[in-house]
Amino acid sequence: MRYPDGKIITVGDLVWWNEGVCVGFVEGIMESYKDYSDYGCSSPCLSFTNLHPFSANAQKHKQHVGEVSGGGSVIYPESILKDEGVALLTGHEQSELMWAISHSRTLVDESIKDLPFCITARKDMQRMEEDWNFQYVDQTCNLVSLAIFPFRPGTRTKQQT
Repeated sequence: MRYPDGKIITVGDLVWWNEGVCVGFVEGIMESYKDYSDYGCSSPCLSFTNLHPFSANAQKHKQHVGEVSGGGSVIYPESILKDEGVALLTGHEQSELMWAISHSRTLVDESIKDLPFCITARKDMQRMEEDWNFQYVDQTCNLVSLAIFPFRPGTRTKQQT
């Protein structure tokens, strides 16, 4: 399976998805009939998660599908990847993400900073700027703490649609 730009998709790729709102990983690639039908899909599809680090996804139920702020997997048919803004993070965007992860840990209690977290990017309509939203979750993906702060200027290297 390939991204809209033609690059090959692999499990664990760090991507923008959900129209550029979520920053997460390709969690699974279902190309065979058995694989995608097990998820209730009628064509090849992918699963995405914004639960970080990627290794935290091994702790959740394989078909934990649902709310992105709780680490749920989201399933997209291959046919809508472009419309959903699915794209690899550029090197610059990865660097900005690493800064944001580090910064988010300074905004939460010491006892929370090593928990898994979900990442979304939300536009503050009053400031007309994007914010990082880190939702720290426990091992059952229940919300424990939030860290919200603005993107640094120039974080995105291309316009998200």
